[in-house]
Amino acid sequence: MRDIDNFSILTFASCEILDEAGHKILVASLWKKQTVIFIFLRHFGCVSCRAHAVQVWNDREKYQKNGAKIVFIGNGTPQYITYFKQDLNILDAPIYTDPKLETFHAVGFKRGFLVSLGLKPIINGLKLFRQGHSQGAYTKHSGDLWQLGGVIAIKPNGAVCFHYISKMMGDFAPEKDVSDSTK
Repeated sequence: MRDIDNFSILTFASCEILDEAGHKILVASLWKKQTVIFIFLRHFGCVSCRAHAVQVWNDREKYQKNGAKIVFIGNGTPQYITYFKQDLNILDAPIYTDPKLETFHAVGFKRGFLVSLGLKPIINGLKLFRQGHSQGAYTKHSGDLWQLGGVIAIKPNGAVCFHYISKMMGDFAPEKDVSDSTK
């Protein structure tokens, strides 16, 4: 775990995200009843994010046994969520979007050309392609090409129990660390 004190929970809590129908949802409303693990995606077309979303969703029982709920946040248009879910066969996954990037900024996630691309991220992407993962169609509707993601877990009392900022494309929080943080 790293960077846990690098943001204001109050700022993050007051942000609004959109569901796939375009309805606004207050972020804080999502963790009122149970611990939520927010998985932030670079953009809906990113090969790394698509692989990560499938892996996390397939392993969701690990997190659910600790009473946690997985919630994905991307930054494309709400309509792109449906395509993303169908293409990855994660139809029941709770996926929201923040096209204005307010939640991404509130939690301190990085954005920029140099942190998004480079030799190591390209190698990470090639490994994922060889494993059978695919790049989605990138359009202006799939999200911000230069935005990085990360993971945050928040308990019902608003306590942040995990905060991980991706350093580059393909840098994912160790799943054991995420799972252990929600116990």
